[in-house]
Amino acid sequence: MSNDQLQAERDANELLKNKLKDQIAVVTDSTISLQLHQELLQLSKRNEKLAAQQVLLMRGGKLKKPIDMSLEEIEAEQAKNKVTIAQYEQELTSTDFETRFNANQELRNIYTRNRGLNKQRIALLNHSIALLRQELNAK
Repeated sequence: MSNDQLQAERDANELLKNKLKDQIAVVTDSTISLQLHQELLQLSKRNEKLAAQQVLLMRGGKLKKPIDMSLEEIEAEQAKNKVTIAQYEQELTSTDFETRFNANQELRNIYTRNRGLNKQRIALLNHSIALLRQELNAK
């Protein structure tokens, strides 16, 4: 799978997880609640595996589009992630196991994404430096 396909599946799983959480909040039957929690756990595990695959793709340098964002877009996403990280870190102090578990999973995903963004940012800056050097050598 490509990085884009992996990310698309992870995003779809996040939507499903949010729907399951909404269902869990209104269900009163413990058997149904247990089934929904199990589905939620399976989606979380799947997203963790997908994130690991993305990391392997990034480490192996097999991404076909190493730079697909501008520097401003990368910085904006990292700033947004910083706020999201703070929110999930607060959830880590919850007494509810599921809340802590989900927060931990989301933090892992965000940290993985931030590492990818950092690599893109470095590649973009290196490319800009190389272009500037070419201009200087041409003069």
